[in-house]
Amino acid sequence: MHRSSYIAAAAVFALAALLAGAANADPGTAPGHAAPDDEIVAPPPTYKANAVTVEEHLGARVPLDARFRTLDGKVTTLGDVLRGELPAILTFNYAECPMLCNLQLNGLVAALPAVAERGQAPAGAPASAGSARGDVAFRAGEQFRIITISLEPTEPLERLGRMRDRYIARLPEAQREAARRGWTFLAAETPGEAAAIRRVADAVGFKYVYVTERGEWAHPAALIFLSASGTVTRYVHGIEFAPEMMRESIFKAGLSEPATAVGFLNRCYHYDPAASDHSKVAVVALRVGAAGFAVLLIAGLGLLHLVRRAKARSPSDPRSMTREGNVS
Repeated sequence: MHRSSYIAAAAVFALAALLAGAANADPGTAPGHAAPDDEIVAPPPTYKANAVTVEEHLGARVPLDARFRTLDGKVTTLGDVLRGELPAILTFNYAECPMLCNLQLNGLVAALPAVAERGQAPAGAPASAGSARGDVAFRAGEQFRIITISLEPTEPLERLGRMRDRYIARLPEAQREAARRGWTFLAAETPGEAAAIRRVADAVGFKYVYVTERGEWAHPAALIFLSASGTVTRYVHGIEFAPEMMRESIFKAGLSEPATAVGFLNRCYHYDPAASDHSKVAVVALRVGAAGFAVLLIAGLGLLHLVRRAKARSPSDPRSMTREGNVS
């Protein structure tokens, strides 16, 4: 085989290997590292959802003039919802949250029946007959209220209503009617207008952000206890809530007494490294470049072969004349 043929064959095999490697390359996997399905890739320090957290503002007061819509479409203020003598639990959620909202509200609903049963009162509660410290029961809609503000400013009231009904249905039947009165779900006053939601969140230190590439809200999970006047008295993080801690938190909120935060911060967001880098573009460029080089190489080799054949057949080529004489 001619030397040029060896070079062409080697080039073709090398390009074939290059193209095969580019075709099978996983842009999110570096050599010597596990595939993305095998590990959780940490977001870079500049990833915007890293700012999702809760900054505790004990003693701060929520903006009572912030305006929202209730599930029946009526416009109300946060002050109107808090009107009366009952403390409140404030949460921020939305109906289509992929995970954390469901876990948080499931945990809250799971704790409410136990909190509604009579149990040992927190330290400082007045004593009653037959008990050194008194037994207390806290029922949603009777001794305290719950306020859930939707983070999604375009949230349809119908969808938010189905969300409320789903959680109310998980309570014991005897507690559902009071809970339906005492658990208020609020949506943006004007669909798409998020100013009031942001005002309340900023007042209590609840940091959240919209992740455009995922179409989701990145947010933490926290129960924020408020006094009847709207003052922040405690933060409870997490998705599971002990009845004793809930009784103490409600009791101290009723007294406008601040308490130390409980639990660990949980954050809800999905980081997709493939959506925030250019590795897929690089792989495509590699494929196109390799294919283009292969085409040029093959075309060049073909042209070289044609030139040689033309020279071989030319009468002026002594080698051609010799071969023709031998044939005759």
